[in-house]
Amino acid sequence: MKKWYVYAKKADFDAIAEKYKIDKVTARVLRNREVNSDGQIEKFLNGTLDDLYSPLLLPDAIRLMNNLNRAIAAKQKIRIVGDYDVDGVCATYILYRGLSKLGADVSYDIPDRIKDGYGINAHIIDRAKKDGVSVILTCDNGISAIDELKHARDLGMTVLVTDHHDVRQNTDEDYGCESRDILPPAAAVVDAKRESSRYPFPEICGAVVAWKMITMLYQNRGLPAEEYQEFLPFAAIATICDVVKLQDENRIIVREGLSKLKESGNIGLDALLQVTTLFEMEKISAYHIGFILGPCINAGGRLESAKIALELFLSEDRTEAFEKAVKLKELNDSRKDMTKQAADTAVKLVETEYASDDVLVVYLPTLHESLAGIVAGRLREKFYRPSFVVADAEDAPDGTKMAKGSGRSIDGYPMSTRLAEVADLLTKFGGHPLAAGFSLPKANIDAFRKALNEKSQLTPELLDEKIWIDLPMPLSYISAPLIHDLEKLEPFGQGNEKPKFAWKGLFIREARVVGKNRNCVRMLLQDRDGTSITAMLFSGADDFVRDRRTKMHIDIIYYPSINEYNGTQSLQVVIEDYKLRD
Repeated sequence: MKKWYVYAKKADFDAIAEKYKIDKVTARVLRNREVNSDGQIEKFLNGTLDDLYSPLLLPDAIRLMNNLNRAIAAKQKIRIVGDYDVDGVCATYILYRGLSKLGADVSYDIPDRIKDGYGINAHIIDRAKKDGVSVILTCDNGISAIDELKHARDLGMTVLVTDHHDVRQNTDEDYGCESRDILPPAAAVVDAKRESSRYPFPEICGAVVAWKMITMLYQNRGLPAEEYQEFLPFAAIATICDVVKLQDENRIIVREGLSKLKESGNIGLDALLQVTTLFEMEKISAYHIGFILGPCINAGGRLESAKIALELFLSEDRTEAFEKAVKLKELNDSRKDMTKQAADTAVKLVETEYASDDVLVVYLPTLHESLAGIVAGRLREKFYRPSFVVADAEDAPDGTKMAKGSGRSIDGYPMSTRLAEVADLLTKFGGHPLAAGFSLPKANIDAFRKALNEKSQLTPELLDEKIWIDLPMPLSYISAPLIHDLEKLEPFGQGNEKPKFAWKGLFIREARVVGKNRNCVRMLLQDRDGTSITAMLFSGADDFVRDRRTKMHIDIIYYPSINEYNGTQSLQVVIEDYKLRD
């Protein structure tokens, strides 16, 4: 059950609105997002690329630059090792293209999701050594690859790490050194989350770390800003798709990157924008990147190879680029079909077999293991419970039948901690409070489900989904100027969610099911003062029709928007959640 709460944070909203020439509703939303001081508000509303933090503040940045400069001057072979998701692909592209333009002898490698798993491994390192590589440069991975990078060092290669993930720490009280960080054996380890880091905002993605390194190298050579700013759209795409916080400098990177998206000059990116019909849109938002463009980039790494997307961005031939873009879209279409079928099956299993479980563990033996996390996310959204989805994997070397799984969590259930409590049933696991991955013998799946539920520590209160409302706002206050004013808060995303408004007791004058798949509801709502507005509910039409019956009033959580149809504009609200009343 979803419970509604209203923020009650205080400030002089009239004064803020007057000073920054914004609506007091916009001022209230800023306060709800913890944007408080004059400096924070000014940067949030009017920040530019000049407000970004210097790359020199990142730990080991100068060491990395000096090592790369020496390698470029000595014509040493540099091998970039990235990751197979959007962040990893974009980071690899930025480093490869950026170093190539500086004359570096550079190549790249990206692990295969199924065969290699996440991050650099011994096979990739041995392959690099065989190819005569002198310098390994990681991006979006490497911070936890202690043994693997020791192997590279022992083979005589210089190792440079750029990453953004959490740094493992020594938990002993007497750890015997100045830092708790357990770092890989590398000549430079650039990660804003290091304990010694002076970087003011550590919540940047791997591609932004890569872009900062290229920025530093170009600035060191006195090259014009346009030379390194051409990579900004890729840093923006990765920031959105890696779901890091859209706060502080991330907001600026995304806003500026999106504005340059259609003028990037990258043939491959243009082709993908055209194939996904985004190029013809007047304004591309973070939503379009996160739910349309990003999944196409990800589809290669999920179903075939992440190198398809990387080769697309590196392409210099328009025909080749278009073919690769079409390939990625087709892979994503297949991925969507596979995901829907698997999610439907998983939902039925929960409803028929696991309805009483607080922690959902669903075994789908034939599921492509790269889709387990997406399906787990669908379960979490529908049932609001921690959800794990498990699929068959390759047998272990000793012949043990194995499975792999991914989980998506809710607030109050730290997934990685809970996995650690059942570590005796797993062969490998890792992750974060809200997402995790693991491997285990197939024979342990039932015991895994039972143990997680026994140790869940979930209370009924934690299993109630909470929706936070920015403020109650009557229909009469909605206007085109207000909607345009709220656009100053964009881009929306993790940490800067789209505002939510609410109003109660609206009379349902009309309601009908619409849409190609008849899954939307268009309503005409009227408040007690006689103000009417069109409202759109974009999902759950069947549930609405079933639940409404004779009910004539509705409470809604909504966002106001402007609908354009045949050249005519009209105000409407998009409903996020609702409660029907008699």
